[in-house]
Amino acid sequence: MMADMTGSTSTAGVTRLTQHIKSRARVRDLGEVYTQPREIDDMLALVPDAFRDIDTRFLEPAAGNGNFLVAILERKVALIVEEIHGGTDCWFEFALLRALASVYGVDISSENVEEARDRMTSVIEAARACRAEPASSGFSRALATILSTNVVVGDSLNAPNEIVLVEYSPRDEERFARQVCHLENPALDLFYEPPAPLSTIHYSELGTR
Repeated sequence: MMADMTGSTSTAGVTRLTQHIKSRARVRDLGEVYTQPREIDDMLALVPDAFRDIDTRFLEPAAGNGNFLVAILERKVALIVEEIHGGTDCWFEFALLRALASVYGVDISSENVEEARDRMTSVIEAARACRAEPASSGFSRALATILSTNVVVGDSLNAPNEIVLVEYSPRDEERFARQVCHLENPALDLFYEPPAPLSTIHYSELGTR
């Protein structure tokens, strides 16, 4: 039976787990040991320049249930200010999605991936709830769509060429350019065709096409 996640701390209403393992069986089968919040904070403090721009990309190739992903996303959300990212009616939503779209995670456990997505959703929804106006149409769908392409099940060590992600690049008028990419390019031969870029799309239409 899997152990309960009893150890946790809360930051801005988002749970940050403090237990090292879920069970001995998972350590044996998955090599799963969770990095603790204090250790994560210390490690991220070593790269302050990476947190000057909400679009700086991060990849966690062994993401577990999202401890690093949540900490990175919280720091990105804290960077969002109207003076830099404002200018339109929906500027805050687009900035939140830009921050989210630049964070990538891979884990071999589908259970971990689902938990990481849920925790990252909580970070974004908590930030969005602080705004007086209601969320726009399509925001929740866009959030879920980005997480479905950015936090995925895969084996980064043994099969990185089988892991497919979507690279999001912000454009004017609150749109994203999108490029499908492999974590590691497959073997190049005469029959290999690189993924074609997806259409540039307004964030509110993500998940519709």
